[in-house]
Amino acid sequence: MRTFLALLFLFSLKAFACGEEVKKFFPFSVEIIEKNNPNQKLKVYEILSPIQKGDTFLSSITANLDGEFESALDIHEDFSYIGDYYRSYLSVASKHVDNIEIIMSYNTTKRDRSDMIFCANWKVYKLTELLTFESAEAAPPPPPRAPD
Repeated sequence: MRTFLALLFLFSLKAFACGEEVKKFFPFSVEIIEKNNPNQKLKVYEILSPIQKGDTFLSSITANLDGEFESALDIHEDFSYIGDYYRSYLSVASKHVDNIEIIMSYNTTKRDRSDMIFCANWKVYKLTELLTFESAEAAPPPPPRAPD
């Protein structure tokens, strides 16, 4: 009985927990409209995810259309907004926009994603929901480059 209570106590410690829910977390999405092709068949979206959520870092972004496809999106660091964001792109037919889910997984403790934790630390958003979130402020343009 004592062993059971000791194990129960150990597993209740924060050291063994996967972290707490973070209140300030602001992903968003922006539709990209090509000026050269106003009749484009696919809508293009830029999805911006905070690099860090509490003590964990973004490990992957997945786009899902139930029964149609599930695709891991490429992640690149973004410098066009104030704050630390990763940027991903998704192109999809207009008829599917309302049904696309974006799954953001924060399952690594290192920014370079060299390790993995198994805490099921992900958040699912509808693409249309991300479009309604307030976007971060645009970053100032970089300083001019010296001529080559």
